[in-house]
Amino acid sequence: MTDSPFEPAPSAEGAEVAEGKLDRLLATLPPDLRPKLESICQRRSVRAGEVLVEEGEDSLVIGYVLSGMLGMVKLLPDGRRHIIGLLVPTDMYGRLFNGKFSYQIDALSDAELVVCSRPAFEALLEQAPVAERLFMVDMFDELDAAREWILVLGGPKVVQRVASFLLILCRRKMRGAIPADTDDDPINLRLAIRRPDLAQYLGARPESLSRAFHQLERDGLLRMNSPHDFDILDVPGLIDVAGHDLVIEESAARG
Repeated sequence: MTDSPFEPAPSAEGAEVAEGKLDRLLATLPPDLRPKLESICQRRSVRAGEVLVEEGEDSLVIGYVLSGMLGMVKLLPDGRRHIIGLLVPTDMYGRLFNGKFSYQIDALSDAELVVCSRPAFEALLEQAPVAERLFMVDMFDELDAAREWILVLGGPKVVQRVASFLLILCRRKMRGAIPADTDDDPINLRLAIRRPDLAQYLGARPESLSRAFHQLERDGLLRMNSPHDFDILDVPGLIDVAGHDLVIEESAARG
């Protein structure tokens, strides 16, 4: 249906991947459940800088990222904010059945979301155990993805963290299987995040982050089309720089 809340804008970065994952998930639901789910969901556009959830707030909304990037942010006692995690297309947020948010969720870029009331979503899951199992499995996949993000911060050098970060984004975009040969078909990535926010997340100064990207470009591993648009040219080379290959192990595609 053209007015379905699950139909992302075709031009949005990451929307095609997000749509594919939703289609696969929804296709496994009993036929009568999709209309019910659509009836409690709506599309929402958010602008960069918008606070979606305050720290300590009850989780009243379940959200799914169609495009853009959200940040999980801890506010420090001295007023500084620290990005502890990223939410990219195909990620969900919200705590099912109980719990308050232990962090704030900010829009790090303009983003498109599908959101629904948590109580209504929980009621639907209670009516349909098969749907509850499906969405619980999806949440476990998100935990696996969170472990991948931890790898990003493990590199002692900034260039290693940048390489790991790019590899994970490649895996998300390619739905789990990254081609080893990108000579004829580079992987295009558009980073919907400000450089200062990315530097903070990667534990680097903005100037160090810039040097790392330029080093990867000089080494022929990527091409910078703009400060936020990259072509990945050499996946094995990025793996070598990252220092591990855990981020592209064969597994079931999550993106």
